[in-house]
Amino acid sequence: MNKEASYLKTSIGTLKIIVKNDKLISINYCNNIIKQQTNMSFSETMQDVVKQLKEYFQKDRKNFNIPLKFSGTQFQRDIYKTLIEVEYGNTISYKELAERSGHSNAYQAVGTALKKNKIAIIIPCHRVIKSDGTLGNYNGGKWRKEKLLKLEE
Repeated sequence: MNKEASYLKTSIGTLKIIVKNDKLISINYCNNIIKQQTNMSFSETMQDVVKQLKEYFQKDRKNFNIPLKFSGTQFQRDIYKTLIEVEYGNTISYKELAERSGHSNAYQAVGTALKKNKIAIIIPCHRVIKSDGTLGNYNGGKWRKEKLLKLEE
């Protein structure tokens, strides 16, 4: 098993990126200060993930082309795969996400599934809002959700 971690400083804080067997398995927000990495040799997949994230934060990328390793239950994976289809700059309600993923009566469970999303930004939980148009919660904090949505305007 080939597993590697890298850190990327962004406008919304430092991201911890983990790639395993040439697939992205997680992007998490770090609340602690991370020292700058030096002299690290990363796989092509990791280099590509970092490159695409940098382009996203520079507003030069709207879609990601990264091999992902989805985790979680079948329901969670259905939600994540449907959510990836929500285009840059758009939002979707929890209820609509449940309906599009084939789980129309499980819109309250969508929030629970999103809390377990291990691949922030690429699986764009920040694009999910309440039916009344308010933001709702976000694992990285509402301030990050607001900044990501603003970035995509």
